[in-house]
Amino acid sequence: MNLASKIAIGVVAAALLGAGLMWFGGALSSGGDTHPPCEQLPTAAEATSGLSSNQALVDEIKALGKSTSVNVGKPCPAGQDRALIEVTYRSDSERDAISNLLGSRNGFGVPVYLVKG
Repeated sequence: MNLASKIAIGVVAAALLGAGLMWFGGALSSGGDTHPPCEQLPTAAEATSGLSSNQALVDEIKALGKSTSVNVGKPCPAGQDRALIEVTYRSDSERDAISNLLGSRNGFGVPVYLVKG
């Protein structure tokens, strides 16, 4: 086997290894939903206001699943007055229905974070 063949095999093997690690890492991650960094989140008062001024949307989301809940969530460390709307669901079908509903509406005016509970 000449040097060019060895290099080609090495490049292909490295590419396959890299692709496998990316897939494996993604498959083991805890999900695809993330929220903006804490310094970009609104205050708890702003999130509470967004939730209370959109009660019809809250009711529609809750109707999508038996255990679906909508609350003001505080994902940041203690002492930071940052919050978002946290929607908890149980099944993938509930998550899809919630995403579709939120995608067709204006939302709450603050970030929404979906959490499988």
